[in-house]
Amino acid sequence: MPLYILRRLATLTLLACLALTGCANVQPPVPLDQQFWDTKEPTIGVAISVLPEPVLALTGNQGLLDLAINKGVNSSLSDNVEKWQVRDFNTLPDAIVAKLQAKGYKAKRINEPVDLNAYKEISFREGYTVRDLTPLKAAYGVDRLLLVNILVTGATRSYHSIVPTSVPMAQVGGQGMIVNLADNKLLWFQPFAAVQAAQGEWDEPTYTNLTNAFYQTIDTSRQQMLTPFK
Repeated sequence: MPLYILRRLATLTLLACLALTGCANVQPPVPLDQQFWDTKEPTIGVAISVLPEPVLALTGNQGLLDLAINKGVNSSLSDNVEKWQVRDFNTLPDAIVAKLQAKGYKAKRINEPVDLNAYKEISFREGYTVRDLTPLKAAYGVDRLLLVNILVTGATRSYHSIVPTSVPMAQVGGQGMIVNLADNKLLWFQPFAAVQAAQGEWDEPTYTNLTNAFYQTIDTSRQQMLTPFK
């Protein structure tokens, strides 16, 4: 299968997974409508989630023994992936704040990472968050939360049993959202994903090409999150 098709399938699969808010519930995208742009009075807090460490995900139809074998075969690659850095995401909220302020909105950076798991889980309701984020309103003096929720970083490789069906590909994925902190209503919700194959050989001794691909996915993801606010 051509590499561009594999990359497209990987991106679509990742996006589908990122849209899940529960075992049986899917929150569809919520577009950023004109009402958001027309209202400049609310204070917008911009934050990023707790960043997940990069890992190598082995996907596809694998039994337990298959998975154990595949992990062993990919142990060197996995060790390398775990050394990749995600700190470039930490400046993304500042970039979004600058763009909002330039348009006349009251926006400020929330310096602490937001750990969604620390907030009370609530029943799924389409168009609303599945965590009660209303305590953030008083905690930071903001009316709305613009959150970059990074869910996946690292690389992925698919298998059928012990046979690889793709080369390793760097990946980053998550969700962008704007939440009304009065009632947890989603004013904007958009899953994002970037999947990038190595340019050239991926299995060099230091995996330089695949490592470069990972940092390209970070840059692509940053642009995906910045574009709606330009």
